[in-house]
Amino acid sequence: MASYGLAPDTVLILSLAGLAAVNLAVFLALGFSTSAVLPSATAALAVLLATQGVEALRGERAAVEDWRGQAQSYLRMLNDYFLVSKADAEGRFCEANENLLRRTGYSLEELASQPLGGLSAGVYSPEYLSAMWSTVQSGQTWSGEFCDRAKDGSLIWVRAIVIPWKNSSGKLEYLTTIGVDVTEQRSAEAELKQAHATLQSFIKHAPAAVAMFDTKMRYVAHTDRWLQDYNLTQTTLVGLGHYDVFPEIPAHWRAKHNRILAGATESCEEERFLRADGSENILRWEVRPWYMPDSSIGGIIMLTEEISERKKLQDKLWSLAKLDSLTGLPNRLLFNETLRDAIVAAVEGGSSLGVALFDLDHFKEINDTLGHDAGDEVLKIIAQRLQNALGGAGTIARLGGDEFAVLILGQGSDDAIYETVADIKTALSEPINLAGTLRACSASIGVTVFPRDATDPRDLLKNADLALYRAKSFGRGRTDLFSPDLRAAIDRKVELQESALGAIQRDEFLLHFQPIVPSDPALPPSFEALLRWRHPVHGLLAPGKFEEIFEDPSVAVAIGDRVMDLALAQASAWQAEGLAFGRVAINVTSADFAFASLSERLQAKLDRYGVLPDKVCIEVTERVILGGGSVHVGDTLLKLDELGVEIALDDFGTGYASLSHIKAFPIGRLKIDRSFVADMQDNTDNLSIVQAIVQLARSLGLGVTAEGVEEETQVALLRSMGCGSLQGYYFSKPQPAEAIRRFLKAKPRRPRVA
Repeated sequence: MASYGLAPDTVLILSLAGLAAVNLAVFLALGFSTSAVLPSATAALAVLLATQGVEALRGERAAVEDWRGQAQSYLRMLNDYFLVSKADAEGRFCEANENLLRRTGYSLEELASQPLGGLSAGVYSPEYLSAMWSTVQSGQTWSGEFCDRAKDGSLIWVRAIVIPWKNSSGKLEYLTTIGVDVTEQRSAEAELKQAHATLQSFIKHAPAAVAMFDTKMRYVAHTDRWLQDYNLTQTTLVGLGHYDVFPEIPAHWRAKHNRILAGATESCEEERFLRADGSENILRWEVRPWYMPDSSIGGIIMLTEEISERKKLQDKLWSLAKLDSLTGLPNRLLFNETLRDAIVAAVEGGSSLGVALFDLDHFKEINDTLGHDAGDEVLKIIAQRLQNALGGAGTIARLGGDEFAVLILGQGSDDAIYETVADIKTALSEPINLAGTLRACSASIGVTVFPRDATDPRDLLKNADLALYRAKSFGRGRTDLFSPDLRAAIDRKVELQESALGAIQRDEFLLHFQPIVPSDPALPPSFEALLRWRHPVHGLLAPGKFEEIFEDPSVAVAIGDRVMDLALAQASAWQAEGLAFGRVAINVTSADFAFASLSERLQAKLDRYGVLPDKVCIEVTERVILGGGSVHVGDTLLKLDELGVEIALDDFGTGYASLSHIKAFPIGRLKIDRSFVADMQDNTDNLSIVQAIVQLARSLGLGVTAEGVEEETQVALLRSMGCGSLQGYYFSKPQPAEAIRRFLKAKPRRPRVA
């Protein structure tokens, strides 16, 4: 018996007295049934002990021996399933069974060192433990629960009975505690309690209106949100009939409830519901059955969400995202969506549709002269006219600024599309009354047709934009139709722009030079450096074939730098060979002026190549002066002039403000445009213009060069006027540097005498 961790006399008490008193008191206190735990012999022993006492039993050794096996079995169960300990009168542990030691993780010595209540986890108040101690000290048996803390810190909940044992003088001698580990039960109860609290919290605070009904449509449960969403003043609806609470529920909803009670599940993302007080709710709802444990339907669960305010907000956000705030028309985003849907419908119906882009002519002038309020009024009027002209046969959108798009739907032929566009153009052509003044109104229009021109929405818009661009290029107030050559041109433009920077790295750009021959044969010729692109696919290209790439300022500046490098490198090479030349003329673009660094860049390159500034001429056109870099043009030209570089105004006579430019900028040379030289021998007006320019230049002390000289009579006339230098095919076409070197070595060509 001692193998169970208890002393022999303790074992005797537990095996004998325990079989009676403990069986009748302890197990009943712990909630166990005596007959369920002990065999009938043990029950008989309990009766004997209760009537004759322990001493009588000691005389019945034979009976004890007979019951020893059953006692051992009982102690085995006691040790395996119960937590048993013995404490002295001070409450310190004296003995403990193996199960208690294993469960707490302490040795008996460690337990014995613990003071009274030393294992308490602090769950119960000191008053509770004090009351328990007072009970057992008075000799009364105590039963209840306490919580200890194991050595590893975990909690052990014990349901126990504490039996006090007194000596013959009635003084407390020791305590026997027999307990059952109910930690798992307490954890389960705690979890159940927490789950119940969570469920109640969900019901109270769930952010959705949820209600549960029985098969009679009486409320079983509901969330507080249900009461809030429907403005109900009751604190609970449980037990009330749903149709009594909401008598206005329509018949189709009652029929729906019946379908759900039959096993269906239904939902709706948005439904308008008219309340009895006349107000309208917009609901999102889902209704499904709930089931009993036997799988029968116990009723229905209804989830509804009041989305009236959300719907208003969604509609507002949709308007902000999809409609133009000024005109109320669809914006670009909505137009693109509508176009995609229209294409799907056109494919299914086998019809065509048209896409037209409109740009108002001279709209900027209205904003500049009358103000933006007037401009906004014009846009509103135009939007209304477009809608009236289209008559519901399509969609009109404002894409931004003064640009509108029109989608023309359901047309059986291309001619019908063009007729609609013509009607719209006519409607737009009527003058607009602004502040009592009639203002002319016209638009440039680009039109493309599905599926003839393209089938993708993006391609259709690109096509219409290309047609619009051409309409504006050839004069305002035009309508242009998309044609494949426009796409080919834009594809080529994109290709050239994408490969331009790479062409610099691949050394595909080079210069040809055209002589500028002085009228004085004693003077050396100058040369204009003209850019060429040795394209791997398109061959040798002049600038007119790739001028689109200069629309990108970064590309234009990079190519401009390359031209200066090539021109100055060639001038340096001619100097090294001892060839005489006047100047090398370099053309610059607006982009070269945009960053106010042209003079600094040129100075650095002159120093690098060892070329003097008086060997360089910078040619600018009036377009460059008025272009994107015009803010810096004046300062840059002054710096170039101070550097010693000649400034030539190219294409002189073709602009509107050429004379003012001569006055405003340090121009050193005028170049007469070839359009005046070409037929001056036959056109007296052009001859007069050329004579006037030559005289103007001479009177201002400027150099003058005539371009486009191709005939000997032109040479004679220009020299007779006193034109300082001539340039054109009569002398030489633009040629590579090698050919120009030969030109320099050749004798000057003299004009033939008629």
